[in-house]
Amino acid sequence: FFQRAMGQAVSRTCTGLTGKMNGEKKSKLEDKPLTALLKISEKACFIMADFVQAVYKKLNDDRKMMKKKADNSFFTIADALVQHMVLTLFPDSKFLEFCGEESAKGIEVSQRPYSVDSMPLPDDIADHFETAYTKIKELARQVDKMAYQDIALFVDPIDGTREFCTGLGQQCSICIGFVRDKVPVAGIVFRPIPVEGHKHTWVAGCKTEGYCNGRLDKVKEDGSLPKTILTSNGSISKFTEKLLDELKWDRYRAGGCGNKMMLLLEGKGTMYIQDRGVSRWDTCAAQAAIEAYGGVLCKLTSVEKDKTYTSYQYKVGDSQLDFNASAMLTKYNVKDKALLKQEKLPAITTDNVNPYSNICGLFAANTPDQKLLNSVMDAVQKVAKDVKPQYS
Repeated sequence: FFQRAMGQAVSRTCTGLTGKMNGEKKSKLEDKPLTALLKISEKACFIMADFVQAVYKKLNDDRKMMKKKADNSFFTIADALVQHMVLTLFPDSKFLEFCGEESAKGIEVSQRPYSVDSMPLPDDIADHFETAYTKIKELARQVDKMAYQDIALFVDPIDGTREFCTGLGQQCSICIGFVRDKVPVAGIVFRPIPVEGHKHTWVAGCKTEGYCNGRLDKVKEDGSLPKTILTSNGSISKFTEKLLDELKWDRYRAGGCGNKMMLLLEGKGTMYIQDRGVSRWDTCAAQAAIEAYGGVLCKLTSVEKDKTYTSYQYKVGDSQLDFNASAMLTKYNVKDKALLKQEKLPAITTDNVNPYSNICGLFAANTPDQKLLNSVMDAVQKVAKDVKPQYS
């Protein structure tokens, strides 16, 4: 019943829609069922934000609420318990399948003292969690039992955990994406840590149902801002460095895939191009949301090859559906962490790479300027002939 790769995934067999829903409720769901899910998700994110903020404020004084994983990435009690609340809100019994970044193991919230992976929750944090968890369980009653049997979820409870743990919490986000037929169709990206003195910012969207909602901190579009490529806060590849030189654009450092997508929608960044991989739970909600606003988020390999937009495939399982033989196996995308003990990692194969790693890179933009998009894609193809993207 439980499948485990880098993240936690719950899979169940879809038996099709059965039963009936009552009159008025049925007609509303049939009209815009994904919009209904997004509105519930919006309420849930506001509920969970208070708990996330409480953890964030206490992390500097209590580092016992966080640890590092085998790949040296950060993990906190907020990651585990936000995902637990999302799974409570959208249980596998009502959906086709669920994939989240974190493991479902080691969570004890049936009674106090609460703990996550042997990390105890301080009493004041437990109070915040109880309040949020109670409201989430009540909100879960609004989710129809039969309407979403063909919908999968891909969730990153705290996208940008490194930033969350290092005083840059305004760059992290809660990402909840909904998938039908392996393609993101609806999603919400919500920043739970607002800039001091400001309100929460978030974006939710479903292109097929014409739904766009949120609060964005947009900049004035007067053409005065420099053209930029959004990158991670850390190091970047030789390919990205060369691309910046070729375009003569500036580098905009920011954490979190969801946050970068919001920066595009806010007009603070021009493009988000990355050859080093992220994961499906990072991109699912972001892709659905930016597409609802008329933007794009796709595989970099398809742009490099023939300037087309090709989506990653989103499906729970052990198989990497978007395998890239030219990618590198790394500590972040290797399926079996035991391989990290070897002096040198082997070549990448369909068997040893994590099925949820985005090993085909990332290309994202939110602009109607096709001339600009074409010039960037031309630059990608030109630079890639000289310095191959570091797909991983």
